[in-house]
Amino acid sequence: MKKSFKSLVSVVTVMSLLFVLPANSTDENWHINASFIEACSCVLFCPCYFNTSPDKDFCKFNMGVKIKAGHLGNVELDDMLVWISGDLGGDFTQGMREVIFTFEPGATYEQVEAASYLFSHVFPAEWGRVVVAEEREEITWEINGMEAYARLGDGTTAEMKLDLVTGNDGRSPVVVDNLVYWGAKKNNGFVLAKSEHHYRGYGLDFAFEDANGFLIEIESSSGSLKSSAPIYGK
Repeated sequence: MKKSFKSLVSVVTVMSLLFVLPANSTDENWHINASFIEACSCVLFCPCYFNTSPDKDFCKFNMGVKIKAGHLGNVELDDMLVWISGDLGGDFTQGMREVIFTFEPGATYEQVEAASYLFSHVFPAEWGRVVVAEEREEITWEINGMEAYARLGDGTTAEMKLDLVTGNDGRSPVVVDNLVYWGAKKNNGFVLAKSEHHYRGYGLDFAFEDANGFLIEIESSSGSLKSSAPIYGK
């Protein structure tokens, strides 16, 4: 089911501003604990976490985000699903190229604004283009054992399939710990996977196989955090 998002222009303007706002731009308390199914065009593991450029002239990505718990002031975001696609570009010292957000049909205008603000802290970068998709779409988000799957709508616009990489024991996945995820204060480690994914919309059209993928749970807030995100599988 899809429905038109009538406030596209105003929301895009807000988003463009939010992604360059300083951290002290609001006095409202905020918190986010979210799980990501993520894939990009790089080889496994994505070199973007250690360099100022990807392994190609672009880093095109999909993210299926499940906000397990989140809020901005009195606006609650618990259990919200968000789809994020885009391209980081080829030179991160020049800023990121573009990002596109798609929200579920049930998300209110206030929730979209609140989620946008929280993501501006998780992804504290300057973006050349920020878009909120005009169409709302249902989001499927599943993690089952050593597989993960996410899609936007019926999968025509976007879809991700992840197969987790097995470690030395032949059973459990490989997890990269002690690595920062963007602007998040804490994470439970990058659970590595090989991915097959695509996105088609808003000027982007890409599809990749045998590419980088991972699962990760992050946590961040306007204040201090009481505990770390749990280590994967514990």
